[in-house]
Amino acid sequence: MTPLISPNLRLWLSQISFCLSLAALGLGCAHPLRQTAKTLQAPPTSPKTNGPLRFEVSFPASVRTNPVTGRVLLFLSKNAGAEPRFGGGFFDLQPVYAIEVTNLAAGKTVVFSPDKFTAPDALAFPGPLDRLASGTWFAQALIDWDKTARDYNAGPGNLYSKSVRCELRGSSSGTIELVANQAITNRPPKDTEWVKLVEIHSKLLSDFNGHETKLRAAVIVPSSYKTNAEAKFPTLYVVPGFGGRHTSAWSWMDSSAGHKWQRGEVPLQMLRVVLDPDVPLGHSVFANSANNGPVGDALVQELIPEIEKRFRVIPEARARFVTGHSSGGWSSLWLQVAYPDFFGGCWSTSPDPVDFRAYQTMNIYEDRNGHWTREGYPRPVARSRDQVKLTFPQLDLYEYVTSYGGQLDSFDAVFSPRGKDGNPRRLINKLNGAIDREVAAYWKRYDIRLLLQENWTQLGPKLHGKLHIIVGGWDTFYLDPAVELLRDFLNTTSVGGYVEILPGDHGSVITEKVRDRIEHEIAENFTKETRIPEAHSAKVH
Repeated sequence: MTPLISPNLRLWLSQISFCLSLAALGLGCAHPLRQTAKTLQAPPTSPKTNGPLRFEVSFPASVRTNPVTGRVLLFLSKNAGAEPRFGGGFFDLQPVYAIEVTNLAAGKTVVFSPDKFTAPDALAFPGPLDRLASGTWFAQALIDWDKTARDYNAGPGNLYSKSVRCELRGSSSGTIELVANQAITNRPPKDTEWVKLVEIHSKLLSDFNGHETKLRAAVIVPSSYKTNAEAKFPTLYVVPGFGGRHTSAWSWMDSSAGHKWQRGEVPLQMLRVVLDPDVPLGHSVFANSANNGPVGDALVQELIPEIEKRFRVIPEARARFVTGHSSGGWSSLWLQVAYPDFFGGCWSTSPDPVDFRAYQTMNIYEDRNGHWTREGYPRPVARSRDQVKLTFPQLDLYEYVTSYGGQLDSFDAVFSPRGKDGNPRRLINKLNGAIDREVAAYWKRYDIRLLLQENWTQLGPKLHGKLHIIVGGWDTFYLDPAVELLRDFLNTTSVGGYVEILPGDHGSVITEKVRDRIEHEIAENFTKETRIPEAHSAKVH
């Protein structure tokens, strides 16, 4: 087992390539960069002094007159070419510090000083502020008060400062002023000839949340939609991975796959609907939950029926397919299992853990600690083949500082009960790694392998020929062991679909050949007029 590694790891080129390719496909990335970083002009430099280290953060009345309540984040980076608030990416987590504020008024100062980050539960990543390496750093502040967006960099109205260059020398680095005089604004995408935005009021989710809640999707029409004006089409629902949204549909049209779509060079003329899985607590995975609400029911009872009213589609299970990668892969599999009579087949690739006996690198039902193995080593959460790239202690601490909305927090929001404080109960304690046994037991209702095994008599006939699951044998996030356990169970049944462990990691497993194969399988599934379950044997590899 590789010993604990520095959080300042470099994001290897293959992962960047993978995330960019998924963005082009509209699938999103399981653990993406929070947002594309903006290139900076030369940042201003703070005055050099030998006084005590202080970062002073404020916002002017010109950008906001009302006081704010939320979390003030201080980001530090060695990268001169990007805004520190965007971080270095999942495999290059940069230092971040936080202070909670209540009714912070314009012109008032929030002070970040070393003495505020010494306690064991301090909001400090990777550690005390005055222990950062001496040298040139770039600092930026963000005031996160918005409660509607998962990503603080996308929260409408959140305030942020410009990046400032500073020289840190331990506790004697002087005062660095950061004025958050810019506000985040988001503009909804505009309809095009090919892509149409669908946004509806969700009564189910609005009733649950106690405030207006909307559902969104981007509908991509096929090349023959206009020319064949009387025809009705099947629909493929695409669930983006963690960090991905419906807005990726517009950029997908500019990809090579999008160009083929426009030329009609596809096995099946169908609508491609990119769903929006984003909720304030993370990725909804379209599963009903105690914290996110009835998201799955809202999809199948509200959003999809509305899409089927507005567009010429075949409103039948045989013409509804669902796919996704990573968190989207788990979502697509869950939707098929939870609504077996509603969807006609799922193609799930590199899904998040489908068996919690292999929740990445732990068994949540037996292991006592999610941060440390029984041998005392930090538990890995990401790798490059046999090299550990990130550990649970590191990622949990980072999410502890930046607050709800991260990948691990997202799992808690979906799978855990709601706590007395109104927040999701954590499976793993963010600071010491202890696994909550009650929460682990609650998670069983979302353990897909367990759900299938316990209900196969009822579910098996409804799911015959509908489950198609692919994962890489060296999955970057250790997702292959859980898929193997699911495969072992399905090997005892006549599933009619397949579970395949192919060469590759989280992204490289989805080659052009595999992608084309999936598209042809969807087309074959739709055009097949009859299914005789007895004539099909399980293809579980």
